[in-house]
Amino acid sequence: MATISLGDALRAGAEITMTVEPRPPTPPPPEPEPACRWEAMWKRGLEPGDAFDVGGVSGALASYLKRAPRPPEGSAALVPGCGRAYDALALARHGFDRVVAVDIAPTAVRAAMSFLEDEADGYDEDLGIYYIQIKGTRFTKIEVYEVDFFDVPDKFDFIWDCTFLCALDPSLREKWATKQKALLDENGTLLSCIFPICEKVGGPPYALSVPLVTELLKPEGFEAVETRVWR
Repeated sequence: MATISLGDALRAGAEITMTVEPRPPTPPPPEPEPACRWEAMWKRGLEPGDAFDVGGVSGALASYLKRAPRPPEGSAALVPGCGRAYDALALARHGFDRVVAVDIAPTAVRAAMSFLEDEADGYDEDLGIYYIQIKGTRFTKIEVYEVDFFDVPDKFDFIWDCTFLCALDPSLREKWATKQKALLDENGTLLSCIFPICEKVGGPPYALSVPLVTELLKPEGFEAVETRVWR
């Protein structure tokens, strides 16, 4: 059987009909990973008081600290998703000897360090920590790290989970509860600000409720000792 090239056909005056398959539509870009999502928000120029940055210590934490006794010497606290570290500073001033503030977004960590440079009583360059003078010669320290909450080591006497769970994909909720158990000392306290309490689909922030969080933590051996409505 004879074959003819496109060039030969054109020279012979043949009529050529060609079809072009339409290109498939370009798929939308994938949903950014959580680290990228939060970092993108910070890099756009998140100012104090914008979006989830409340511009100061959380009202719920401030209310709790007013009625809470000073922690025993040597106590350590953790603040996951610390943002500008307003709450880490409040915990250090309350008397926790060691406060660890962590965030997955590099720009948030830099913002926390900038805030503490202005508000803490000093910075130890050798240890890489900020410190607060409590009374006389007693000092508490604040450490700030860029790290995923699920990779945090150590044990803590107190964990302040301020609207952190609502930022996580619901598929991570059981992992969150297990990690809280792993991080908390046997006689420690987990304080959580449960927000938003509403009926909605999607997020972040993802809708939460007191019963939902309670049921998440029960299998890990947690017991709710107090529930308060803060307005």
